[in-house]
Amino acid sequence: MKKFLLLLGVAVATVFAVEEASAQIKVGEGQISVALESNNSYYAPDKKLEEIGLVVPEKRTRGDFGSNDYLKVDYNIGRFSAGIQVDGYLPPLYGYDFYDYNIRNSKLNMFITKYVQWEDANWGVRLGDIYDQFGSGLIFRTYEDRALAFNNSLAGARAYYNFNNMVNIKVLAGLPRLYDVRSKSTVWGGDLSLSISEMAGWYDGLVALEGSYVGRYQKDASVNFPVEGGMFKGVENDILHMASGRLNFEYAGFSLRGEYVAKLNEDIYNPTKDAAKGNAITLDLGYNIGRFSASASFRRMENMTTFIEYRPMGIGGGNSMNYVPLLTRQHTYSLANLNPYRGSSVHTGGEVGGQIDLYYSLRNPKARGKYWNFHANFSMFNSLDHYNPMAGGDMEGRNVWIDFNFDVERQWNKQLKTTFFYSFQRWDEEINHYDGDHAHYCRSHIFVGDVTYKINKKHSLRFEAQYLASNDYEGDWVAATIEYNFAPKFSFYVSDMWNCEKMQDGAYGNYYMNVNTYEYEHALLHYYQVGASFTHNSFRAQLSYGRNRAGYVCSGGVCRFQPAFTGVNLALTLSF
Repeated sequence: MKKFLLLLGVAVATVFAVEEASAQIKVGEGQISVALESNNSYYAPDKKLEEIGLVVPEKRTRGDFGSNDYLKVDYNIGRFSAGIQVDGYLPPLYGYDFYDYNIRNSKLNMFITKYVQWEDANWGVRLGDIYDQFGSGLIFRTYEDRALAFNNSLAGARAYYNFNNMVNIKVLAGLPRLYDVRSKSTVWGGDLSLSISEMAGWYDGLVALEGSYVGRYQKDASVNFPVEGGMFKGVENDILHMASGRLNFEYAGFSLRGEYVAKLNEDIYNPTKDAAKGNAITLDLGYNIGRFSASASFRRMENMTTFIEYRPMGIGGGNSMNYVPLLTRQHTYSLANLNPYRGSSVHTGGEVGGQIDLYYSLRNPKARGKYWNFHANFSMFNSLDHYNPMAGGDMEGRNVWIDFNFDVERQWNKQLKTTFFYSFQRWDEEINHYDGDHAHYCRSHIFVGDVTYKINKKHSLRFEAQYLASNDYEGDWVAATIEYNFAPKFSFYVSDMWNCEKMQDGAYGNYYMNVNTYEYEHALLHYYQVGASFTHNSFRAQLSYGRNRAGYVCSGGVCRFQPAFTGVNLALTLSF
């Protein structure tokens, strides 16, 4: 707690310091930019969560305080730039993969990334840590996502060349980051893009053909090739070859993007060390005319999880060298995001499905400050036919996810705005845990009403009410939020989310065993939050206290599991 109070004091002091900070710092002919982010939690005891086994204090072996911190400094002068980032996990926040799987298992972890770069008019070279992707990222992507505490940057070299916007070629090689160490698995690859429209002198649209190759050499003292899989199939080669081909087309508001990706030899694709060749087909369509727009995404994917290293049980989402997002709507309302789709390919190896989005805006040019916005979304995924080594037989593919939702936003006048949201979700809870023979379908209907009233130029009030109706899983839920904003500096909120219906589902529902009496009981819990935020120039601080439900947190279509906890949270961001 002393650490937390110290950080709170630093936040207050920073408010005054940032008053003197400019957007950037001039150093001779160049300039320096600095960005700081700090996310902290103090975990308070919660007897109720401990009684029903949702919180096991002994598992928090690194104490009751967690802090994920990032300091980034960049220097630019002309075409030259250099930078350094220091990640500090002091220790990591509870529930992040970095907390569970950091290789050194140390209480305090730090990791430094750095780079130097030169970018000319049509070519560039970068040495150090590289963030990049080929195509959609299914074949290769290195990126940072702090909401997931994910960073798989490639330490090595990258060069690219652009010839008259007709030909773009890029090559890179390096060692990927695996939590707090550099993996010994060398990754290399190249990407080529040919702009057919530029070559033909056609500037009304875009036609491009693209392709990529990625190789990975697995080198680890604990892994001998061929890898024996026991009851599972092992893998023969220590080198994985992957290739992709892509087509991009745009004309008159219409866009088409297609990609085919393939693993050219067998590779381990899930934590149980099954091995097979993999492939994926993706198709993205878009159309935009006036105030109407539509988009659709389709993907069929089989055995496309690509690990950095072959380690027991896959060691979490950080052990990934490609990007496999979930093609579903990323909901912002808490009850709509209570049970997000987590993908069926983890256990079955593959899935097929996609989503459709429709938008329409209705505005009267004579009535400024009044409009209607309509949005509808539908997503569906099925598992593929596959062989289950645990069951010792073939498994038929089945539907694992459906989400139909729409929202209507109405700006009535300069003061009042309302939003109505509805979502129907159906998912197979069985496949979220293992590849079972039969589906365990759960269904829910979510209703949300959201009202914002602008009192004057600085003061506004927002009220949000949610209801989830379900006869499955955890039953009905209600949620509400009241938020008061005092622009441009202060915001305050109070919220609660309550599981208000008893459901006797010992496998998945709110029917928990009391660790003191060893008897099952219904647990209808309130997940309450109270918080405030302060913004001043480029500084922002947010302080909150409450109980957090165990569940999945998603960012960019990738999810991580967040255990239940009660505590105080402090988030700080500063840039100059």
